[in-house]
Amino acid sequence: MARPLPQSARRDWFAVGKRVSFLSMKYTYCFTKRAPVYLIALIFLLTACATQQPAQQADSTLPSAQVEAAEPSAAVEPTDPDVLYRVLAGEVIGADGDSSDAAYEYLEAAMESEDPAIAARATRIAMAAQEWQYAAMAADRWALLQPENIDARQIAARAMMVVGDYVGAEHQFKAMIETMAHDRSRAWALTADLLSSAANPEKARQLMDRLALEYGGENSGDALFAQSILLGRQGMMREALQTAERALKADPERANIHAWAGRLAVNLEREAEALEHYHTAWDLRPQDRRIAMAYAELLRRNERPDEAQAVLSGLDDTPDMRFARIAFALDSEYRELAEELYAEFGTAQYPDPLEHAFQAAQAAELLGWPQQAIAWYARIDQGERLLVATLRRAFLTAEAGDVPGARSMLAELRREQDRSFAADSLLAETEILSNAGMESEAFELLSGALGEHQPDTRLLYSRAILAVQLDRLATAEQDLRKIIELEPRNATALNALGYTLADLTDRYAEAEQLIFAAYELQPEEASIIDSMGWVAYRQGNLPEAKRYLHKAWERERNPEIGAHLGEVLWVAGEQEAARAIWEEALGVDPDNEALRETLARFGISP
Repeated sequence: MARPLPQSARRDWFAVGKRVSFLSMKYTYCFTKRAPVYLIALIFLLTACATQQPAQQADSTLPSAQVEAAEPSAAVEPTDPDVLYRVLAGEVIGADGDSSDAAYEYLEAAMESEDPAIAARATRIAMAAQEWQYAAMAADRWALLQPENIDARQIAARAMMVVGDYVGAEHQFKAMIETMAHDRSRAWALTADLLSSAANPEKARQLMDRLALEYGGENSGDALFAQSILLGRQGMMREALQTAERALKADPERANIHAWAGRLAVNLEREAEALEHYHTAWDLRPQDRRIAMAYAELLRRNERPDEAQAVLSGLDDTPDMRFARIAFALDSEYRELAEELYAEFGTAQYPDPLEHAFQAAQAAELLGWPQQAIAWYARIDQGERLLVATLRRAFLTAEAGDVPGARSMLAELRREQDRSFAADSLLAETEILSNAGMESEAFELLSGALGEHQPDTRLLYSRAILAVQLDRLATAEQDLRKIIELEPRNATALNALGYTLADLTDRYAEAEQLIFAAYELQPEEASIIDSMGWVAYRQGNLPEAKRYLHKAWERERNPEIGAHLGEVLWVAGEQEAARAIWEEALGVDPDNEALRETLARFGISP
């Protein structure tokens, strides 16, 4: 019997001039062959060139806040004919999908213009094209034209590090630190964040050391703190803790540095030091929730639950904080305290009744009181919590035996709310029906929905799962291929189709191709590694199958992976090793259907 489908649902500086003649010919073609389109574009650019959106999204390796801030709102339209030509050419080529050439044209415009808005846009387009040398040059120009702009400095430093120009990056960091003399703490925090992403950790540390020495050295808690953060993020925990201690000598009243030192001490398994640091941090900022929660958890781990509860009781009483305290009490085996805290939900007065009801419902679920949870969820009739509250109420109602009532709630949600709720409610109803053994009804529900609307890949995927369970292989393959057509890089769908073909057909070569495509996209995903092993097993390649399945098992103790690995070991003549894997998998989930079916085929009693 097949397992359920997996649901794992990760140029040089001098080259610039060489492109001019080619681009000139290209633009001549553009202007002569498609004049009306570009005339409209020209008119648009004359009025708003600096506020248009880029042809592509900015590269995700940069913080989104920097990307959003990369264009100043106050823009001056380009008046120089050469600049205007370059801007227009960049927009036209970008609209045609050639982001690299668009980045080049905008860089040329930025270099010829005194307008920082054009340099900012050139930076964004270069980042979108992942032309990092262009981005470094454009951002450097932007920073030159707007020296007080911190976003320009950050992006320039980041782009320069990407291309290996750590000297240029150092100049940008110095300018940023000097510009932010009024807020050195934030300047150093930004520096640590940016240097933590550097591809060359050693050069990043050397750069940080030089900056710290120049701007404060041993007398600057902020600089030492930034050094410690960089060391910690590079995995150098011992050195990071030592540097944090030096930062505290320079600035002993900094709660955030004490909390960081405590976190480092925990990683080094130096619990006593961690407790001391967290206690000091909490003393300094008792209302800081992150510090209090971390300190309380550390106290609980060290068998001091009463002190942990005292720390949490000092925090402001909000619905989510009360829920956190209930969860913490249950983890500490303080059931009575958890029930007392929950009971106070009934009399507490919070400014947001919807959030009050939601957190109370979550707490009731945690305590194992489904009917009370249903009642609390029923109070949520609008707002951002409505969807989750209705779904949870439906699941709890179905678990109580009232499947028609649960379905009615979900149907009402679809009728009364906007279409954005439709897919989620349909998926929830499908799961409820499947859990109740009504797979055929779930299949028909999804088929009806897919017939009415544009294909939704989540609905297609769910129907494919049901189709496999119902032995409707043709439908499963059709749905998964539709997902891949719509989303060619959907590793989950590629893996699901490949696994299904390997498990239920003899189309092994095709299955291997699909699974390998998924593996290239997500090489660390355990379910995909498992599929790589399974298709190798089905092709008779036992050594390869064992290699992949051992790797998958190491990453995730999933009973289905254990079932596969045990089967391959058994067939390879390693019966004792197979029994050991199966026994461990049974310890994870003794009722797993795929595991029990495998054991039955080999005559093994669970």
